[in-house]
Amino acid sequence: MGSFAVFDRDEPEFAAKRLHRIAEPYRIETEIRGMGVYQRLSARDARSGLFVAEFGAWLQAQRLRISAKSRLGEKLTYIHRQWGGQQTFIDDGRVDPDAYL
Repeated sequence: MGSFAVFDRDEPEFAAKRLHRIAEPYRIETEIRGMGVYQRLSARDARSGLFVAEFGAWLQAQRLRISAKSRLGEKLTYIHRQWGGQQTFIDDGRVDPDAYL
């Protein structure tokens, strides 16, 4: 699961719950694999776009409340650095999500 795999069992429950939800866009990708570029883009927009937006807002909120020097804070910072790639995945039907996640 790309950069999101940085969470582990030592993390707080709220991080574990969020990590579990990260699997959803991958389930969607499994379903749309092999479709044309515009079909994938439409499916991503309709089905993954909201998740990505919500995750981005959650990520920003957590980065404000958790020390960047903590173990979790370092992991959140890493994910934040990868965020531009995540947006590319949603905006371009040609892009494979693992290229950026």
